[in-house]
Amino acid sequence: MGTCGRVWVLVAVAAAGCRAPCPVAPRPAVPSAVPVSVDLPATDPTVPVLDGKGAARPAPREPGKLDGAAFRRLTEADGLALAAANVTAANLLDEENRVPPESGCEAAEPVRRSVRFHAALELRNRAAADALERFFQLADAECRADLLRQTFPVVDDLLAKARRAKAADVRFPLDIADLERQRSQLVTDLERAEHTARLLNVDLKRRLGLPPAPGERLWPVGDFAVDPKPADPEAAAAAALADRPELRGLRALAHGLTPDTLPAARDALRAGNPLLGRSPAPLPVRLLLLRKPDPSAAAELEVRRGQLFALLAERERSAADEARAAALAVTAAAGRVGLARERLAGWEEKLADAVRKKEANQPGAEFAEPQVRTEWLKARAEVAAEVSGWHQARVRLRAAQGWLGWEAAPGRR
Repeated sequence: MGTCGRVWVLVAVAAAGCRAPCPVAPRPAVPSAVPVSVDLPATDPTVPVLDGKGAARPAPREPGKLDGAAFRRLTEADGLALAAANVTAANLLDEENRVPPESGCEAAEPVRRSVRFHAALELRNRAAADALERFFQLADAECRADLLRQTFPVVDDLLAKARRAKAADVRFPLDIADLERQRSQLVTDLERAEHTARLLNVDLKRRLGLPPAPGERLWPVGDFAVDPKPADPEAAAAAALADRPELRGLRALAHGLTPDTLPAARDALRAGNPLLGRSPAPLPVRLLLLRKPDPSAAAELEVRRGQLFALLAERERSAADEARAAALAVTAAAGRVGLARERLAGWEEKLADAVRKKEANQPGAEFAEPQVRTEWLKARAEVAAEVSGWHQARVRLRAAQGWLGWEAAPGRR
């Protein structure tokens, strides 16, 4: 029995999206272990339109600047590629596949390489999911911050009128203290949104392998459309069983188990439970000199095969259920987007009516219109949050199926 190095089979915990055909897995390759770095193009900040109804519109601010920061354009595709490529643990596993096999382990090397390849792919799958979730969270934070900025002129105008009325000892229908509290809450909400955006920039740059560059910020770009069709839980589960790299690696190990791959099997079992995968006592020197077969190898082989298939069955059930749950989450998120849009449509009607009354100089309309406009902006922020949530659920579903890893694999972009 050869003495072979360790191979770790890793378990993923991410989740993501559907609607794409089941990808065909490429043969295990040896991609470059050098992290990918790109020069993201500079861009003018525009508000990410998270209602999925069209392209982003220009924001009312100085082009290319926001709080003195320069912006770099980031798309979902760029985020996927960079996050998957800049996973140190996965790159080290791929680099390990470049090492020539140990003497006596040549026959077991294809299985060991396959296990390492799929373990690295699972790591890339999870890393891409984590980064893309933050990509959509950043889009939500920037959109929310812009809508809050649009609310300030509305509240400030009412507050100025209220103060002038008080100074002139004229009755005003709105309470100054209420308006001041409302403005104070706006300041808090805007600071919270901007702080969230700053934190997400720090975290996302690290995940994408980008330099910290405090004077630069990432700007999410995309159409952010939402597909209202429900996701099929059983189709998602079938895709996960077929495509999750972790499962493919375990199958390669279980079906390719030989005396030479026993060390890899032990490592895989120990990854799930440290009490498993105990190495047997070494073969006596006398039997080694006489080239006698290890009498315990055959017995251990059967035990390890049974353990691996039991572990595979457990992981298959877990992966399938994870994909089912992720598909249900996508469907639920789409429903919430629809409800938020219905509420927004109601406020749009009220706003249009308030504007008409204000233009007609109807009594009280000049005070009612700003209040309705404030609620309309809040409704838009709710839609943005739900759209961001749908995209995050979609990302988790794609990761649960293992597709983000395959999409980012060499030769698949």
